[in-house]
Amino acid sequence: MSEEKKKIIKKKVIKKKEGEPVVEQVKEQAAPKPVHHHAPKPKLKKVTRFYGTGRRKNATAQVWLSIGSGSILVNKRPADEYFCRRPGLMREFNQPFALTGNANKFDVTALMSGGGVVAQADALRMGISRALLESDPGLRKVLRTNDMLKRDPREKERKKYGLKRARRAFQYSKR
Repeated sequence: MSEEKKKIIKKKVIKKKEGEPVVEQVKEQAAPKPVHHHAPKPKLKKVTRFYGTGRRKNATAQVWLSIGSGSILVNKRPADEYFCRRPGLMREFNQPFALTGNANKFDVTALMSGGGVVAQADALRMGISRALLESDPGLRKVLRTNDMLKRDPREKERKKYGLKRARRAFQYSKR
């Protein structure tokens, strides 16, 4: 008989007043299933993409790095087209690759939202830095000393009532 079909019968002893024990069946239960102490180990997935998030002002960049030839796509467009072929901005977000020596080793796919082009380039730089750090934790020292992992905390100040902007007052005329 298999172990699943075996039943355990619990018995209860009831003594009568005369002193003779009487055995009575109470209920039937299924036998407990055997415990496997050697459970199969979970299979580890080989990571092929690395993720990093970058922010600056109101701009947010979601960045994925994958091993490749060095192409950079921002919102499904080439980076030089997205950033209007401005060399200063191109240099800005390629800085983490130049510092770590990983130029043309990773393909970058990024989703950008909010802010202007300059803030988006800064956010992309931070996202690339964080993704590089995820791919190789040994790069932390190089990226940190060059402030690639630090978020720029400066934000736009709110407009105050009675003023044109945050601090700009209306023109005052004495006469």
